[in-house]
Formats: sequence, C-alpha cells, structure tokens
Amino acid sequence: MTFPRFQLEQSKQEFYTSQSGMALVGMALNRYTSLASRIDKAAPKRGIATSDVVRSYLGLLCQGKSDFAAIRPFF
Repeated sequence: MTFPRFQLEQSKQEFYTSQSGMALVGMALNRYTSLASRIDKAAPKRGIATSDVVRSYLGLLCQGKSDFAAIRPFF
C-alpha cells in the first residue's frame, strides 16, 4: 500500500478548521500502528468492528470533541 506524502509548511494566512489535521492523523494511525488488527483480535465483535469505533472516537478527540455523542452529525 502506498501512502500519500504530506508537505507541511508555514503560512502567513491563519485559516484553521476543525478537520484540518484529520488526513494526517489518519495516515499516521494506518502507517505507524497496528491498531485495527490488535483491537479486533482482543475484542472481536459482529457488526461494527471495535477498531472502527475506536478510530471514530480518536477522530472526535482530534477535533476537540470529548464525548461520543458528537458522532451523530456524521451519520
């Protein structure tokens, strides 16, 4: 699997969104961790995989949302 390359550079424009780092965090999780395989082996479940729930919660935390009820707008 090939991973995209990110070039980070400083800018004079200060434009931030709550999802600006999600691609970078997702790439880091997929490239540098074995999160999905380890969690799915430790807590197997039918239906929605436990690793998907953990990834969703990590995504919410990266956006500054601390409770899982904030996942509702993404359905």
